[in-house]
Formats: sequence, C-alpha cells, structure tokens
Amino acid sequence: MKDFWFIRTSLLLAVALGMGGCEAFIPVPPPPPKVKPPFSYEPLGVRNSCFVESVHFYDIYKSKNIDGGWVRLLEWGNQEGDYKIGAGHAVAIYLANGKVFGYDINFGFWPIEVPVEKHADITEVTPKVFVHYPQFRPVFARYREDWVYGSPPKAPEFLFYHANPDVRDATRVASELGRFREVSVVEFSYMEKGVKQTSAAAVFVFNSRLCVYFPRTGTHISNPLVRQVKSLELVGFIIKRIYPGATDVRLQPGGYLLFPPKS
Repeated sequence: MKDFWFIRTSLLLAVALGMGGCEAFIPVPPPPPKVKPPFSYEPLGVRNSCFVESVHFYDIYKSKNIDGGWVRLLEWGNQEGDYKIGAGHAVAIYLANGKVFGYDINFGFWPIEVPVEKHADITEVTPKVFVHYPQFRPVFARYREDWVYGSPPKAPEFLFYHANPDVRDATRVASELGRFREVSVVEFSYMEKGVKQTSAAAVFVFNSRLCVYFPRTGTHISNPLVRQVKSLELVGFIIKRIYPGATDVRLQPGGYLLFPPKS
C-alpha cells in the first residue's frame, strides 16, 4: 500500500500540485485495537488508495449524519532530507457514540484516545495517529473537509471485466465516489520502455481542490480553489506532469462531466 505525498510546481495559471502516492506500509506491532465500523463499510480495494479511500468513507459517513456528521480527512507528508517532501498518508477521523475514532486503509477502524472535546484539535489527534507510522517524519498535517454542491449526475460504471487494471481501478473509484459527487474517468496514452501504454484516472473535486486519482501513483491535488471541472485542459496538464510525453487525453467511454476543449 502506498500513501500520501505532495509536490509543488507552477503553470501559466500558477497551478500547484499535491501528489498523493502511497508509501509502502510497514506494520508496527502492536497495531491499534480494532473496533466495529459505525456502519457496514466495504473498502474500495484498489491500489494507492489512502486518499480516495478516506474520501469514500467521508462521503458515506456524512450521508448518515452520525454524531452530527463530524468527520475530517487528515493528511500529511513525509520529510525526506532537508528539501524533499515524500510519501505520507491520509486517514479519516470521525465521531461515533461520543468518542473519537480513525479509519485507516492499513489498520481499519480504531479508537483515538483523546477527549471528545479535543476532536477538532489537530495537535491533540495527530500524535495518536503518527505513533503507528514511526518510519515517517510527518510534516504539513492538516484536516480537510468538503461541501458537495447539488446532486451529482449519474456515476460512471465500474468496468469490472476491463482488460486494463488501471481502467478497472479508476472506474471502481469513480463509481463509488460518484454516488455523492461529480466524478469522471479519463484515459491517456504514454510510452514506457518504447512501448505505447494506456492508463486511466478518476477526476473529482474535494475540499474545493481538483483531485486526480492515478491507480499507479495515487491522488494528485491542485492548490487553486475550484468548484467544477469543465474541460480536460488542467487535467491534461496534471497527467503530462506525472507522465511526461503523455498524449491523447480523452474521456473513458461512458464517462461523464468532462468534455475536451474545442481546440
């Protein structure tokens, strides 16, 4: 399992990107004590999923309005040397039965031993989370929350039998997140060792940021605030930043929302 990290770059529009891969998980004995989830929950079961998995849980939890619906996505980066921020992680923090809990794709559901009145204090919560990741030097920890605008259109279909595993994972994410927010699936081509390859990504907005989930590398987040994604221009830039030389960025057949620019 890989997890969450950030890089920054710039465009003509001063676009900065956060990159969420998923660092190899090293089990830490003993793991936190597990508890029952607050509702029946099925993980996405895709690669590099810490961010999209946390969004998935976030959306379902919000829809059930448990304990007033308080839930946050907690994310952080990993300091590697003096100048590099590497792979970190993302988890969900939530309230249930008057207590604080966490959901982590690596550990499942576990109690976070902080007073319930301190649930929104990230300085109280993060030490209880970071203790399970001693291989990290956590930096830039933050809570993220979201506001879904209106009803989403029909969610993309999960192409379970598709021959390309990237398309399978991207459509799995899109089909689940698309129950609560607008999500599209794009395909693109790139060269690997002289051979043309096809991959896919799921595109959505969370915390007013453009998020692009790549099955091979994780979720990449733009810093500029956005409400909707109306073209492939910015998505194409992100894809080409991660896959230099990528071409033919297009909607996956059966996708929704995104439309290629006329030019």
